[in-house]
Amino acid sequence: MNSKNYLFYLPLLCGFISSLCMGQVNFLGKPGYIATPSAEWNEDRPLGLSFSYLPDEYSIFNTAGDRNIVHFYNARGTFTSFMEVNFTIAHRPLMSDKIGVGDRQIDFRFRLLREKKYLPAIVMGWTPPGSVSPVMAHDYLVATKNFYTGFGRLNISGGYGSPYIIKRENGGDALDLEVLKKIDFQNIKYLTGFFGGISYEPFSYGGVMLEYDTQTINAGFYLKPLPWIILQGYTYEAKEIAFTIAASFPLNFAPRTLRRYEKELD
Repeated sequence: MNSKNYLFYLPLLCGFISSLCMGQVNFLGKPGYIATPSAEWNEDRPLGLSFSYLPDEYSIFNTAGDRNIVHFYNARGTFTSFMEVNFTIAHRPLMSDKIGVGDRQIDFRFRLLREKKYLPAIVMGWTPPGSVSPVMAHDYLVATKNFYTGFGRLNISGGYGSPYIIKRENGGDALDLEVLKKIDFQNIKYLTGFFGGISYEPFSYGGVMLEYDTQTINAGFYLKPLPWIILQGYTYEAKEIAFTIAASFPLNFAPRTLRRYEKELD
């Protein structure tokens, strides 16, 4: 390959690398902090993949017998400029002999407002009703604002999670639904009420975060060893350790990069 060909592919490669940059995600693989979501939105419409480990004491499951360690496997796709779809498998290795792969859930994120100079971004999360056991269900509204300073980026979010779930009655048809308080159904407390989070990114390759997830105050850090991967470690109430490994792959980098290159040639 001669030098002219290298010069042709170099801007494409640089454009691809820059489009891979990603922000932190929560344990369900969605833009967020540790357990809480944010209203961050990636314009490159990436395919996101992640794995998270939660210890027994801070699992969102409450089965008796201290067997609630959970491994979350998540996949996220952004199909339009205002909608994301997230698929989650919650595998509990200590109960796999009884429940198999584990609970599965599909939920959605809708962008209601883009972040502007004086206004935050606003996103709504929605879990479709109809599950017999909606342990992971959560519906919320969250706002996020970024502040850029000479000392790094500050990201602040606040939101409210619905205290209710809509579940299908055991043995009932798809439309046999009932509304229950989360706390009355298997003592669910995840994202029930007001929550908030903050992250500080002094460098492009990492930062720290703090959140209140409607139950506990959690803290953590994140590192970006590569533009397309992020490693997160955190602690729940300074008692238990958990972690997340996530990767992001833009689905529309080629057309955008080519358009930018063609524009530079004009």
